[in-house]
Amino acid sequence: MSVLTVAGQKGGSGKSTLVRNLAIHFARDNYKVGIVDADLIQQHSSEFFADRTKEAGRDVWTGRDDIPGLTVRAWDRSSPQVPDASIVLAPQADQDSIGDIIQALADVTDVVLCDLQGSANIAMLHAIHYADLVLIPVQPSNDDLRSCHSTARHVVQAGKSARRTIPYRIVISRASTGFRPEVEKVVEQALDNANLPRLRTPVFERTAFKRASFSRVAPIFDEPNGGAARNLEALYTEVRDTLAEIVAASRETA
Repeated sequence: MSVLTVAGQKGGSGKSTLVRNLAIHFARDNYKVGIVDADLIQQHSSEFFADRTKEAGRDVWTGRDDIPGLTVRAWDRSSPQVPDASIVLAPQADQDSIGDIIQALADVTDVVLCDLQGSANIAMLHAIHYADLVLIPVQPSNDDLRSCHSTARHVVQAGKSARRTIPYRIVISRASTGFRPEVEKVVEQALDNANLPRLRTPVFERTAFKRASFSRVAPIFDEPNGGAARNLEALYTEVRDTLAEIVAASRETA
């Protein structure tokens, strides 16, 4: 099993877009996937993969049954048994439960993806602590850049507390597909000057991502040969290979 945490201290950086699409690509590649949704305000990942109803004053989540080739189940944590599915969703994970949820999903899935609230909080620190790899999305803006630096420092400090190195990678999000504005070059140069490791593949600004937030149809199903689908396939491949290298290296030194 591997734990992949997508973290950032600023909303709108693209965390949920990463989690939703990476989950689908991992699952299509025959990995069993767990999703921990600890964004108690937005719940974007939960709302993408499940339908929510109210029963006796509480939220009840039902996994979607219309994602081609994949099964999705929401884990009602009143049951100790984690359901068996291509994608298992754990919605509404809070700071008190997130560690137990990550561990439980890690026992029965191949990869656990953690989607977090856009702020520095205890749940974020717990999810970083358990991570084999942390992805930090950053948009081309000064505010995002400062948030990215702060989140990277949290990862380093969490590693010191855990007495291990917690690897992380910056992901440029909402990058331009054509002419690159000067601000994108400035952000990339600032990341390189600070020696912050980043993935080669950015997430481009695509209408398909916005459309998916309404339709709940991932680009790989909406337009399999479109630019957004190809972009995410390349990103997934780099994330998968990076994660595999990190896990293999950690086993060699264990």
